[in-house]
Formats: sequence, C-alpha cells, structure tokens
Amino acid sequence: MLPEEIKLKLAPLARPAWRPRTGPAVPGARSKFGGLPLLRPGETWPCCGHCHEPMQLFVQLDSQDLPDDARSPFGDGVLQVFYCTNMEEECEVLGQAHLPFSEVTLTRVIARPEANGFEALAMPIPDAFEEQSLTGWIPLNDFPDQKEMAAINDDLPEGTLALLHAHRPAPRPGDKLLGWPHWVDKAHYPSCHCCRKPMQFVMQLDSTDSLPFCFGDYGCAYVFQCEQHPNIMTLTWESRL
Repeated sequence: MLPEEIKLKLAPLARPAWRPRTGPAVPGARSKFGGLPLLRPGETWPCCGHCHEPMQLFVQLDSQDLPDDARSPFGDGVLQVFYCTNMEEECEVLGQAHLPFSEVTLTRVIARPEANGFEALAMPIPDAFEEQSLTGWIPLNDFPDQKEMAAINDDLPEGTLALLHAHRPAPRPGDKLLGWPHWVDKAHYPSCHCCRKPMQFVMQLDSTDSLPFCFGDYGCAYVFQCEQHPNIMTLTWESRL
C-alpha cells in the first residue's frame, strides 16, 4: 500500500474506479453478468460472425445502475458485451477474439429511448453461464503503471515519473469500471476505425472473476469506446502466458 504522502504527490494521475459486487440472479435486474440480454423490439439474439450461433452475454450494465460519481462513461443506455464461446468451431482462435472489432465479439450500447425492449427468450447456448446480478459497487483508486509511461511521460509533473518508478503502483486487476487498464502484456488502445483516434477505456473483465471464463491463458479483457463516435465500441484482451 502506498504511503499517504506518496498518494498525494501522485494524485494528479489517480483515477476513480469501481469493482462490481454480484450475487444470485434477481428477476427484472437489468445489470448482470451472464444471463439473458435486453434486445430491441423485433431484434434477434446477436450471433457470431464465424459460426453464426448465438453469442454469450458476458456483461450488461444499465447506466442508471452505475455509481453517481462515474457519470455514465458510455452514455445513457445499456452497455452489452457478447462473446462467442463455441469451442468446437474454435471461434475464439479463428475469429481472433483478442483483436478489436472481431467478428466473434460484439460490444454496444442500446440508447435509453431503445432500452425499453424486452429480455430475450432463453436460447440453447452451449455451456451457458449462470446469471449473476449486479448488487453494488466497491470504490477504488487507480494509478497507472510503467506500461502507460510512454504515453503520458510528457504530461507528468516534475518528479512524478521518479515516484512512479520508485513505488510502482499498479492498476487494479479484476473486473472494474473505469480507472486504468491493468495491462498484462503492453499498453495498447485500439483506434476508432472512423476517426483513427485512440479509444477510451471503459471497463475491464478479468479471467474467472465475475464470469467463469478465461480469456486465453488467464488473460484480461478491456472495453473501449470512441469519444468522438460513441456508437463505436470494441473489446480486446491480452493473455498472461
């Protein structure tokens, strides 16, 4: 744990983050890990672009269920992350699920005016995850690590870089909203395919945390959104081994 004096000096780099608390499925709960997704009226369950089978809902977050201080980072609506777990078709490998804008994943926000749809009817998805409802948030304070240094070095206050190198605070692992990404390989922010600018970090999904799933070899996944084009979102992940 960092001494309070060091925390104060590193405060300009601190970012608030929140770890989700989950529990057994609550009927009618919008925010969840796994389970049945909200769909727009008349919409069919999103399918994998490789095997064309329904993808698993990994996470669904209604912006109305977020912490007040988070100020709805993805806008007013419902964030959804779908991922194909069809191992027989090797979708994760052949579809390069770790890369941004893969055809075997889907990350999107259903805007508030469209979010009064319905929960999808149960579908026979192999190895479907048991739904876990969001029950609350644990506030955290996050600091960047040395993997971020190349990107922010020029903007650091004098002496801050030395403090970071000396004390090496690390972004929190595990599932979390906002904060700094806990990179397991190297810092890499995907570029928006419209404006080509680096996308903003929204959320982190870690292996075997809220979901009984491993990204590669116990890797970590990251959700990004373009600030200029908020309808453009994606998921990437890095493997620990």
